[in-house]
Amino acid sequence: MGKIKIKKNDVWIDMTPMSDVMVLLLTFFMLSANFTKNEAIKVVTPSSTTMSKVPATATLDITIDSIGRVFLSTDKKATLKNALTEMMNEREVQVDTAAFFEQSQIGVPMKKMPAFLALSREDQMEFLFNNKTDILELLDSIQARPDKMSEFQLWVKSLKKGYRKWLDGSEVPEDLKATAPTKLEICIKASKDTPYSSVKKVINELQDINESRYKLVTQYKKEQD
Repeated sequence: MGKIKIKKNDVWIDMTPMSDVMVLLLTFFMLSANFTKNEAIKVVTPSSTTMSKVPATATLDITIDSIGRVFLSTDKKATLKNALTEMMNEREVQVDTAAFFEQSQIGVPMKKMPAFLALSREDQMEFLFNNKTDILELLDSIQARPDKMSEFQLWVKSLKKGYRKWLDGSEVPEDLKATAPTKLEICIKASKDTPYSSVKKVINELQDINESRYKLVTQYKKEQD
């Protein structure tokens, strides 16, 4: 007696819906994610149990590394553009704006900015890692001169004014103006090894220009830890 042959049917699964869902999820996460800023100097912040979150936009970030060097940054290019224009007029210095906007943080005094920007990207990064006390140390300019503000203070005021100018500009949609913060929020991020005296100097400089509200950025740590 011959064997009964069972007819085999090919199993075919339509993967098109799954592909569509994956693309939609990927698109959603790309559009809703907040990307980490590319910082010239990385700092390891101390831990705290505070759960107040740092704003994702409209921030003026002040970074202090472990040896006390100060760097400034903000999240909106238009704000930085307005501030740079004011700083060039104030300090009577012209810089390469295209090269300037490639920088992730401000750490060079304006008088020496053109020479620094003329370096190649590799030389700039090498200088950042190897130089400890030279032109990238904005704390030198925090030594306020008689009857004038320090360059650190000038940058803070220029960045805040630059954000306000952008917000009041005609290119900003009215619905965005209604929801956007009215001013930049100052966030101080210091390394856990940063000398207290360096942080205190920055805070004193802010208070001298009537900037007494700021956030200290830390890593969240549970109380039981």
